[in-house]
Amino acid sequence: SPTPEPCRGAEPCKYVDPQPTDPPCFPSSATVQRADGETAPLSSLSAGDSILAAAADGTLGFDVVSSFSLADPSAKAAFLSLTTATATVTLTPTHKLPAGPAKALKQASEVAVGETVWIASPAAGTLVQAPVLKITKVVADGLHSPLTMHGGWPVVDGVATSYNSAAVVARNKYLVPLVESVCPTLGRLVVAATNPKAMHYIDGEVVEPISSLVEVAAAVAVTAAATLGVRKITARK
Repeated sequence: SPTPEPCRGAEPCKYVDPQPTDPPCFPSSATVQRADGETAPLSSLSAGDSILAAAADGTLGFDVVSSFSLADPSAKAAFLSLTTATATVTLTPTHKLPAGPAKALKQASEVAVGETVWIASPAAGTLVQAPVLKITKVVADGLHSPLTMHGGWPVVDGVATSYNSAAVVARNKYLVPLVESVCPTLGRLVVAATNPKAMHYIDGEVVEPISSLVEVAAAVAVTAAATLGVRKITARK
């Protein structure tokens, strides 16, 4: 469970010093709402699950958890807990969420006490604003980030969040379904070539960073050969 440490201005967290390259994530204990209405911890999610999400205009619906979602239950990390009158969301300092009347996407570390975030109101079918009353530094187990298939903002612990910038999410709502259907392994290799840290995916696969063009070419060749082999076997059947 999270270990709280109240924020004191510019005083650093005494437990863990988060790094700019850390992935934007939530702890294992964070929860989402499934399509059947059940509340579930992020640690229980699988690719293909439908979870409550919001569109940029604030309307609520459900979006699909893609295979590019991250899950590393063995990690321990520093987080910020943003508390409103009715909800508390715990996320890494670099994770984004809509804030203010315009729903501008900001990093959690950029949100101040008194600023509004957006809370899900399932009864109204939309997001509503709520001021942040307290910000607390915590250390918790797990690093999870549900990447939605169609660009929805995942509602985590009742609060609308975003796995990336508005531009990236807008692009990925078209790109992710395409890559998922063609060759998701190749997509993970592309991420490995641009990310300095190992990526822990929701299906348990860990993809180490690829540091050179030679490694990228070799990995692509192996992936292409494996994909072609699977298609040939399927065709024979």
